[in-house]
Amino acid sequence: MTRKFAGLAVAGLIAGLVLVNVALYDTPVDISPVASGKGHDGSLASAAGSLQFPEAGNFSETFERPLFTPTRRKFVAPPAGPPPVQVVAAAVEQPPAPAPPEAAPAAAPSLLGISIHGGEAKALLRVAGKDAAIWYGSGETIDGWTVSSIDKDQAVLERDGKVARIPLYPPWKNAPPPANTPSPANAPPPPNEPQL
Repeated sequence: MTRKFAGLAVAGLIAGLVLVNVALYDTPVDISPVASGKGHDGSLASAAGSLQFPEAGNFSETFERPLFTPTRRKFVAPPAGPPPVQVVAAAVEQPPAPAPPEAAPAAAPSLLGISIHGGEAKALLRVAGKDAAIWYGSGETIDGWTVSSIDKDQAVLERDGKVARIPLYPPWKNAPPPANTPSPANAPPPPNEPQL
């Protein structure tokens, strides 16, 4: 008997929801914009229950206050001050230091890479101020420099009796570690670990 009663209650509930849907289907809905303050029939909407927006006015002050500046003020350039005063110091003449014969002149090409394949070595060289780099073998000339030899980590160039040894890697990468740095095996343990 309880099943019949439960079934009738569910059927009555469904019938009631269908009647509510039919009643709501025939009810007109006001879809006019809220900002206009007018109802669907053109008359003024009542103040109760509707949003009231302020009249769109002059927002020039709002636009003059930039959103992403902390002070919310327009950027004003600082006033132009007096031009800087140039101070000329007397130069002390010193004799130029003699350059060692193995020092690379400023105009030497830069070494970008080395290729050794089948006993033939080539160096990828680029002249200062140019974007392109070209592979050169021993005996070839680049911008007045002659490639005299190529090793696994350097290229030797000659020009007008001067020798330029251009390393492939910067000197700081080849430097051995300082003598006072403890090796990992002899390093003291971190402070929070107990010593054995």
